[in-house]
Amino acid sequence: MRTIDITTILSADLKSRARANDLKLFADNCDDNEILLDFRNVKFATRSFIDEFYNLFLKNPSGRSYSIQITNVPEDINTMIETVSKTQNRVKTIPETAHVKSFSTVDEFMQYMSGVAF
Repeated sequence: MRTIDITTILSADLKSRARANDLKLFADNCDDNEILLDFRNVKFATRSFIDEFYNLFLKNPSGRSYSIQITNVPEDINTMIETVSKTQNRVKTIPETAHVKSFSTVDEFMQYMSGVAF
């Protein structure tokens, strides 16, 4: 198992989705079957970083050639991970009482929209 201190790859402040993608690229290029991501030295993480991190590493582990574990996650970041996880599984459904309008062409749609008052 390879342990990766996230701050040596990124920084102590995890501020963007792009940084989560950088971490994924690094992990994808490791030759290990198991990777332990160590959050010990992380001081701050934005919601957007955690959202992307969750989607890339935690949401769907299948399809990867390695398994991921996380350790030493600060309490505030762990709370954010839990919050993000609760927002990822919602299924949005259209109520049966909703009126659905279908169009055969773009022109039909444009004609309909021109008559809608905003």
